[in-house]
Amino acid sequence: MLELISLLCALLICILTPIEVIRIRGGWVRKRFAGDRDKFLAAYRKQLTVLTVLGVVFGVIWLVLGTLEAHGAEALVKFVGAAIWLAVAIICSVMRLLLPKPVPA
Repeated sequence: MLELISLLCALLICILTPIEVIRIRGGWVRKRFAGDRDKFLAAYRKQLTVLTVLGVVFGVIWLVLGTLEAHGAEALVKFVGAAIWLAVAIICSVMRLLLPKPVPA
């Protein structure tokens, strides 16, 4: 059950991150964020970096677990999970490149 929840969250990250980056490129900043746009961009870049690292780590873990699995159907689920987490890593790293650069002070 926990595997299913993590896969659903990873799929939501894959869907919502590009939408949010498009909004940020248009000038959007979260209303609850205390700070200016440059601080928001720096914080969001850090968030995308963390998600990229987590995507790679979880993707590799799921790949290893898939190779260790004895049953074919369970191994397939692990490989699909690995693909989803590696997609999170790729999407977050590409979206980080698309963010506008903060203006140095």
